[in-house]
Amino acid sequence: MRSAVQPRATEAAVSSSLEVPALSRLAVLFGGAAGLAAAAAVAAGAEARPPGAGSVLALAISPSSSATAYVGTAAGGLYRTSDGGERWEVAEGDVAGLSVSAVAIDPASPATVYAGTNGAGVFRSSDGGKTWSLSNAGLANLFVEALAIDPSSPGGVYAATDGGVFRSSDSGKSWQEMREGLADPTVTALAILPDAGLLAGTKTGGVFRASKGSPAWVASSGGLARAAIRGLAVGSPATVYAATESGIFKSTTAGADWTPVNSGLTSISVLSIGVDPSSPSRAFACTVTGLFRTGDGGIHWSSVETGSGGSFFNSVAIDRTGATVLVGGEGSVLRSGNGGKTWKPVALPPPPPREESDEDETQ
Repeated sequence: MRSAVQPRATEAAVSSSLEVPALSRLAVLFGGAAGLAAAAAVAAGAEARPPGAGSVLALAISPSSSATAYVGTAAGGLYRTSDGGERWEVAEGDVAGLSVSAVAIDPASPATVYAGTNGAGVFRSSDGGKTWSLSNAGLANLFVEALAIDPSSPGGVYAATDGGVFRSSDSGKSWQEMREGLADPTVTALAILPDAGLLAGTKTGGVFRASKGSPAWVASSGGLARAAIRGLAVGSPATVYAATESGIFKSTTAGADWTPVNSGLTSISVLSIGVDPSSPSRAFACTVTGLFRTGDGGIHWSSVETGSGGSFFNSVAIDRTGATVLVGGEGSVLRSGNGGKTWKPVALPPPPPREESDEDETQ
């Protein structure tokens, strides 16, 4: 990591700062009209945006300290704070400037952190994010959509990619493919259920389950809409939520069947969902039209006033106590230290300029 950088003051939203690639990406993600609407909302008021960082794709809070967190961005690489967001470090080395799409922290060893990227595989840090090394044997340069660490198996890590699910049993040193029975190889979300095994959400809308110790998958989509799965979040050993392009679905049967729980949402394009580890009936959902919260297990959702001009959020992380909540959107991060009652923008420093390779110089 780079030495700590003092963040800039929060900038006023400037619509012209929304790059054309970001607009195109939103249109692709949600369909033309919805994508353009989301982009317009972002352009109307994104805060604390470091030039060149792009969308916030991944957030993670350390299980050992809520003051330590990681932010993965689309074009600015990976950021780390150890003081609650007052100061940030930017990852250097091979991970610098990459599109970091997933971050996972080992709960048994919080100094061990994994970062999944868009097209460069997985990187691993064993010193709390100070240095990073490529951990790609058997994985190749795939787009990593999500990472999950198995708390019951030391060294067990799963990666959801555009080429299927891969498992490592040696802390990322090597990876083995899990494809048997997986109808859609584009896997977008993962969730580990302590007693039932692993759930995988796919781009075409199906959820599949692999029992503990089994490399084979079985369909687990009863009651789900046929829409892309954007996120999975565990509430209790048998309760899991699915964020989809057709709303939020909840299962109380470890994924065997699902029920829609969308009362109060103003958009069914749900991009991410996070459950409070200290209170499983409490959750936050990121949508195209803003942030929503439930306190009754998804029966009712209410809009959360964040004070941000932009309403587009696509990632959320909640610490082990439920007090610290991070949400990320198009180049912005908001932090709450009181369970979502009040929020303040987090100013990330600009990413370092990427070094040109010999190949770049010859073009």
